[in-house]
Amino acid sequence: MASDNFEKLLYENLDILKEIGNIGMGHTSTALSQLLNMKVTMTIPEVQILPPETAAEYLSLTSEGTHGVKLSLQGDSNGIILLVISKKFALKVINFFFQSEIDQIDDLDEMSLSVIQEIGNITSGAYCNSLASMTGLFIDISTPTHCPDIVQAVLQTDETGVHHCESHILVINNTFFVEEEEINSNFLFIPDEHTTQMILAKLKEYYGFSS
Repeated sequence: MASDNFEKLLYENLDILKEIGNIGMGHTSTALSQLLNMKVTMTIPEVQILPPETAAEYLSLTSEGTHGVKLSLQGDSNGIILLVISKKFALKVINFFFQSEIDQIDDLDEMSLSVIQEIGNITSGAYCNSLASMTGLFIDISTPTHCPDIVQAVLQTDETGVHHCESHILVINNTFFVEEEEINSNFLFIPDEHTTQMILAKLKEYYGFSS
C-alpha cells in the first residue's frame, strides 16, 4: 500500500527529510524576520512520524492555545498542509501589524485572520520549495484558510465521522525565538497516495533511496 511505502520512506530516510525541514524552516525564519522586522531565529526542528490518530491526539493536547492554518497541495502534488501556531505568536504578529497592544485573543476578525494566514503561507511555501528542489516536482500551495478544528483536519473526517487519512503524517515541531521570546509551532505535511508515490520515486531516482 502507498501508506506503507510512505511510512517506510519516512523511517528509512528520516535524515534527509530532517534536512529538507531544516532548509525549509530556515527559509521560514528569514522570511518571518523580514516580514516582522524583528530578529527571528530557530532551533533544529524536531521531526516525528505519526499515524493520523496519534497526531490528532498529540495536537488535541495543545490545540486550546493555538490557531490552525490549512493549505492544499497543488501542482504535481495533492494533500494538505496544516500549520498550528500558538496564540502567543499570533498575538505578537497581530500587534506588530496593527500597532496595537492587545493582550489576549478570543475571536479574530477578518483582518487579524489574514495576517495569521500569511504566516501559514510563508511557512508552507518555504517547506514546499525545499521539497520541490529535492524531488524536481512542481509542488505548489493554495491560498491559506483558517482551520478551526485542527484534529478533524488531521483525520480528514467527513460529515459522517469517517476518517479519510491513511498515510503516516510528517510532523515538524519548530521552536522559534522572536526577539529572544520562545514560540512553538507544529507543521504537518499530509500528502495523498499519488503524491506519496511520486515523492518516493523521485527521492529514489535522485538519491538512490530504497523503496
